[in-house]
Amino acid sequence: MKIIQSFWSQNLDNPLAESYGWLSEAHNWLSWILSANQLAKFYKVELYTDQKGYEILINQLQLPYHKVHVVLDELNHYHKSLWAMPKIKTYSLQDEPFLHIDGDVFIWKEFSDELLNGEFIAQNLEVTTEYYAEMWKDIYPHLVYVPEEMKDYINNHKNYAYNMGIIGGRNYEYFKKYAAISSEFVDKNKLVWDSINGFNFNIFFEQVLFYNMVKQSSKKVNCLFADTPNDSNYIGFGDFDKVPNQKSYLHLLGTYKKSVRICSSLETYVIKEYPEYFERLRKLFPFNFSQYNMSFDHSKNWNLKNDFKLKNTLDVKQEFTNEYLVGRNFMSLEFPQEFDFLIANDKPFELSKLSETEITDFFDEQLNENVRYVVLPELDQKISRLSIDEIDELVLEELAEPILYKQLIRNMTAYLEEDVDEQGKNDFIELIQNRIRFFLAEKVLFLKAMIEEPDLISSK
Repeated sequence: MKIIQSFWSQNLDNPLAESYGWLSEAHNWLSWILSANQLAKFYKVELYTDQKGYEILINQLQLPYHKVHVVLDELNHYHKSLWAMPKIKTYSLQDEPFLHIDGDVFIWKEFSDELLNGEFIAQNLEVTTEYYAEMWKDIYPHLVYVPEEMKDYINNHKNYAYNMGIIGGRNYEYFKKYAAISSEFVDKNKLVWDSINGFNFNIFFEQVLFYNMVKQSSKKVNCLFADTPNDSNYIGFGDFDKVPNQKSYLHLLGTYKKSVRICSSLETYVIKEYPEYFERLRKLFPFNFSQYNMSFDHSKNWNLKNDFKLKNTLDVKQEFTNEYLVGRNFMSLEFPQEFDFLIANDKPFELSKLSETEITDFFDEQLNENVRYVVLPELDQKISRLSIDEIDELVLEELAEPILYKQLIRNMTAYLEEDVDEQGKNDFIELIQNRIRFFLAEKVLFLKAMIEEPDLISSK
């Protein structure tokens, strides 16, 4: 199956200065770097773009596309808010089975043959709630044309749509029909583009329309995920600490793009895994990455990780330099995966609180009280804070000095009441495990796997 992506620069004079809904302009391009490179591990990917997109993605960032089609400049008469139009146009150009993957989607394994054999393919079905209904209520009165295929949604706002982080299938001819109706929906409302929220309009001429057309055709849609979340309730699609073992697909949709925590993970992951691409991007955004006073390559990154581990293993007194903090950030992506492996395989390991972290109180004006936080240093002399509860604080107190995980669990379960049954004890241990994993991902804890000594006394 043909794997494709599309990017339209929205006919902007300087696309590099546009955030495209992200926390910053640079994070948009970090997303493209990760998406294209992860896809290229498994597929030959073709890009559909315009001249300015070609200049940035191909000439400057040198993303590893197998083939590039510079065909989207003909969309330059559209309002820049209509971000789904390049996707619609790209669907219409396909003459063979295809799968379109958004630039904010990242994969860590191939899609299954069962999924790709579908006549239609989408990420998942979603329930359209009042969240979409309120958007539609603002848009609908201004529209001068609505296709017949949307009538069911008009009469019943609490309906369904397909999330199109991935979209495609073997019935490429039907996508031409869908693209024609979608384009007509947009074109016939040209006079009101400036009167409506164009950003929200995309949802209806793309996702909602596709659902209603496929429903009327009685065709089956293969979904990557069987769950059917509400339109505003996508959970876990930005969990970088769970790839590649627990999750192999992330989609930074909606508010994920504005999350400081998730964008920081995206940035760290790209620097760690694709340093050569990061260095190219850095030349385009020198001020966005001024906190890094070093260059990166795979060898350098390996040294940064190992220096960080060595210093904490030997308990060396050190300044928390940028190099140390970058190494710590790299390991915050790896420690949770290592933790999962060690737990699953009952391997011994040691945990300790990183010495640079502090527990302190901050006054919360909304709650009108002091709240307990873990404070840790970040690059560029910044800090980050994590609120903690009483159990968290007990765990961190136990980890003030290195301790074997099993001893930590014994110490923590000693706090339980005597009448707690076995199920209650197991639930408590699971809670502790989840908090440890969270603190590993949030750069609070250090993990050290122990080398198992051979049994020197042979049993007979």
